[in-house]
Amino acid sequence: MTTRFRYPLAALIAAFVLSILVGGCGEKITIPLPEGLFSLNAYYMKEAYEDAGARQLTIVNGLLYIVGSNGSLVKRSQNYEERERQDGLDDPTALCADDDNGLIFVWEDGAGRLSTYTSSDLEYLHSTSLPDVQRGTRMVACRTGVEVIDPAIHTFVYIADPDSGVVHRFAYYASDGTLVPTGILCQSGGLSVRYVNDPAGMMRDQQGMIWICDADTNRNWVIRFDPTPDLTDLSTSERPHPMRGLAILVSSTNCEPPSAAEYTLGDAPECSETWTGGPSDEAGEFHSPLALGTDGIGRIYVADYGNNRVQIFSEIGIFDLAFSDAEDAPEPLSIGVVDHVITGSDINYGAYVFVISETSGLVHKFISHEEHTDSSEDPWPEE
Repeated sequence: MTTRFRYPLAALIAAFVLSILVGGCGEKITIPLPEGLFSLNAYYMKEAYEDAGARQLTIVNGLLYIVGSNGSLVKRSQNYEERERQDGLDDPTALCADDDNGLIFVWEDGAGRLSTYTSSDLEYLHSTSLPDVQRGTRMVACRTGVEVIDPAIHTFVYIADPDSGVVHRFAYYASDGTLVPTGILCQSGGLSVRYVNDPAGMMRDQQGMIWICDADTNRNWVIRFDPTPDLTDLSTSERPHPMRGLAILVSSTNCEPPSAAEYTLGDAPECSETWTGGPSDEAGEFHSPLALGTDGIGRIYVADYGNNRVQIFSEIGIFDLAFSDAEDAPEPLSIGVVDHVITGSDINYGAYVFVISETSGLVHKFISHEEHTDSSEDPWPEE
């Protein structure tokens, strides 16, 4: 397997010089810009595991949790060895872990219910039917804002429901597994960044904010939200369950008011710009972003489905690098990042990235240059 260095050092240096010479109000840098300790990272595919039924995965404490079309929830090691499993689920399509990584939530689309398991041994705890959800495709759990509703809430669970045009919010009470509808995170149908027209992958960042992919073919954005229920966002006939979250800045320029580009990753309108949306294969832009991940230094990993690649951004939205292609991992559907802690430091980085490919029937395991060097494995592959 040959690695594919997207942006060699010379190109990065040239891009840095160019970035000094150009600029402007709200201009979004879409060229590679060296930044931080890991800006020259590269990843190559180390292993690929056959798992044609794999739909989505999440990483908890360095282990993989995967739901499959065969009605399974499986816990696996980083070498894809099975540790625990649950069978007999009714068409599981999405999963996530709670803030403490002690619980695994699974959406069973066939039964219209949310089921809860312990992450330690996949012990079944309880299930709740949620008739408000027409089709659940992605989930994330996040505790941010529970105090404005009820401090006894263990966490909010968010379910992307493109058929309903919303991302639902449910308050989860750990004592008895009760799930209470608590408004929505966002809805479709608007032009501002507070709206998400085709909700897809979601993740919780280190600040307790939620990032969500909008796979709308005219947008192709990843938007950052403060999910705290907005109590001023009142019910209407069009929004029977409001209390939406608010889009918050990823980065800031001197635009007043801030432009859409400052709230998003991808090609979004900059200040005073006449903008035409659509898919793009440019660096830092997307064609159907479908899944998200993050590592210990806050970088954001985006599964750029239509471009057959994974792109990495800094926590303030600066493009870092891209890896994979149609040969390595076509149409990445779900991703998970395994951190490595540097000895004697509190810095983590994404050592491995696991990618479920929709078309290859494989789960691909990519290794970072740092992890490869630290583990003293075979020589790094040549270009």
